Amino acid sequence: MQSTKEPESFDEVEACVDAVLERVGKHIVLGLPLGIGKANHFANALYARAEADPRISLTIFTALTLERPASGNELQRRFVQPLLDRLYSDYQDLAYNQARRKGLLPRNVEVCEFFMQPGSMLNVASAQQDYVSTNYTLVPRDLLDRGVNVVAQMVSPAIDSSSDYSLSSNPDLTLPLLALAEARNHGPIVVVGEVNPRLPFVGGDARVSATLFDFLLEGDAFEQEIFPAPNAPVRITDYALSFHIASLVKDGGTLQVGIGALGDAICHVLRLRQTHNQEFSDILHALQFELDATASSIPAESSLFTQGIYGASEMVPEGFLHLRRAGVMKRKVYQDAALQSLLNSGVASDCASEELLLALRDSGRIQSPLTEEDTKFLQDMGIIDPSYSWRGHRFLDEGGELEECDLHSAAGLQKLLGSVAGKPISGGTWLHGGFYLGSTSLYRELREMDPDELAGINMTGIDYINALEKQRELKCVQRQHARFVNSAMMVTLNGAVVSDGLGNGKVVSGVGGQYNFVAQAQELPGARSIIALSSTRTTGGRVQSNIVWEYPNCTIPRHLRDIVVTEYGIADLRGKTDRDVIVSMICIADKRFQRELLAKARAAGKVERGFKIPPAYRNNTPHRLQAIFEQGHRPALLPYYPLGTDFTAQEAQLAVALQSLKEAGRNIFSYWPLLRKGRDIAKHRLDEFPAVRACLERLGFDGSDDYHHRLLAYLVAGAYAKFFDDKRALGDTAEITDTAAP
Repeated sequence: MQSTKEPESFDEVEACVDAVLERVGKHIVLGLPLGIGKANHFANALYARAEADPRISLTIFTALTLERPASGNELQRRFVQPLLDRLYSDYQDLAYNQARRKGLLPRNVEVCEFFMQPGSMLNVASAQQDYVSTNYTLVPRDLLDRGVNVVAQMVSPAIDSSSDYSLSSNPDLTLPLLALAEARNHGPIVVVGEVNPRLPFVGGDARVSATLFDFLLEGDAFEQEIFPAPNAPVRITDYALSFHIASLVKDGGTLQVGIGALGDAICHVLRLRQTHNQEFSDILHALQFELDATASSIPAESSLFTQGIYGASEMVPEGFLHLRRAGVMKRKVYQDAALQSLLNSGVASDCASEELLLALRDSGRIQSPLTEEDTKFLQDMGIIDPSYSWRGHRFLDEGGELEECDLHSAAGLQKLLGSVAGKPISGGTWLHGGFYLGSTSLYRELREMDPDELAGINMTGIDYINALEKQRELKCVQRQHARFVNSAMMVTLNGAVVSDGLGNGKVVSGVGGQYNFVAQAQELPGARSIIALSSTRTTGGRVQSNIVWEYPNCTIPRHLRDIVVTEYGIADLRGKTDRDVIVSMICIADKRFQRELLAKARAAGKVERGFKIPPAYRNNTPHRLQAIFEQGHRPALLPYYPLGTDFTAQEAQLAVALQSLKEAGRNIFSYWPLLRKGRDIAKHRLDEFPAVRACLERLGFDGSDDYHHRLLAYLVAGAYAKFFDDKRALGDTAEITDTAAP
């Protein structure tokens, strides 16, 4: 159980480390939140102490350790360096991460992660060996089993007159960990809060008393900008995927998506469905034209959002705030199952009214006459007048009791409603989240959000978001028509999903919460799990299929198969036979690989010899998608950065060009047209392309005599010029000075 004493405050991190060591001794199991919520200063000081003193045993258990962008090659270095100076100048890197990258972790220090930045640790032996494969919801249990005795987290100070703090970006694991520790009578866990006023103060369950903490680090040394994750450019493939996914989202439903370009695209396309409905419908029709029910018979949703959707997502993506502003994410849920059921059924609206009071009575949620408990519930929810007294069922004013009233008559109902009649009821939540991570614009918007609007966001424990065990009835009525969208690297023809690792055992990222949401979708009435993946990937200039016959690694087993979406369509796999699952998957594969996949299925006897791919699915080509998205003014509706970016306009363009070079790999056949075009521009026509000249200057390639550097400059110039041939817009870009808080 946490102490009720006021925390001890320090303005020097070394003194705080001394206090922690004195309290728990030299054997420390340190839990650090994932993402931006880590107490970096404390973690670094504690690591340095362990590095200097081999008598200290330090285990760090965490996930998603953020790093400033790395420069793996010459082009990346030239692009990244100005970003480091501008976006990450005061970010303190985590020393343990740098040490393990170099293979320099001391023997008395162990770093275990259950989710890693995708692809960032593939060749780091200690990270691969000390990876812990576990579901997000089971991390508190695993931490306790390891003997966690210290938790250190960045927190935000109260913005009002209270002494409270906010776990803000990361109540996800801290809240359930401390609750489970108390339930198990686990030994004391020392909680260290590193106070950063730049971290947005988010209320709800994330708001905690100062007594939660044993030690607080406070002072100017701990105030710094929050780690930004600049939005990546969105590809045509991501948009095609997103239109299919948006057609699966029901008005009045629930949504979960993740971070990244695909998440940005999904949120933008859902916004288009609301703000440019005709254009949305036209593009969706073009993508799904003539598709039969071979792969999916799910009716497409394309109507406006009148009820709106509610967000229940472990990761709060920036796009949710855009959906909120567009009038899409507006459905509110309430922490009472009976009330929520009535609102779902449409018996009453979420305003204080006679209809709502009578519906609550008829459902058995409240009694007539009202009890003390009923009165408190109704007044807390803003459904009856705050001056009503349950004693004698009368109103009280400054002069004493007034006439009796209750639910028996129209006059009594009107008296009960009093000043709140027709007003929205209280306690509505339009977004439940576990953690957030995004651009500087996201952090600024949360810091500056109107308090009444911010009250609709409840950052809470991951056990509430990702699992149904607690408050199952409430979650079932809140999460109606849920759509849980997760991405994958590969999917086998029988519906097994590969998301976290490679066939050789190397871990790319981690299971995280993917299994949790897939399992929820199988249990919640009307819910669906949507696995999204590009049908192909380009590695070293070679195109490979992401739909495969088999693969040695599996994240989600085939018996939990549900919906799989590629840029070419939707495969509804739930309840289907193996034969029909395989056929559905082949229908959404890229045309270049369909015959090979079908041959393997036939050879295994899983599909009959006479089966032929339906004509509607024989044109699954990038060229077809390009033709659909290039028509009319569609490119302007589908920018590279639909939610904006921390990049300058020039950097945003460069990022697109460099991404195309990365996808080409080192394939001379992919490079040659760009080299030839870029050489012509760089040597003879730079005056015609001032933006290319500025781009080369930004990368430091102006006037270079080095042969290797000249080749790189030609490649960049060619890729950059190709970008200008593209009709797609960038979207909103801004200098960091425009997107940072004052």
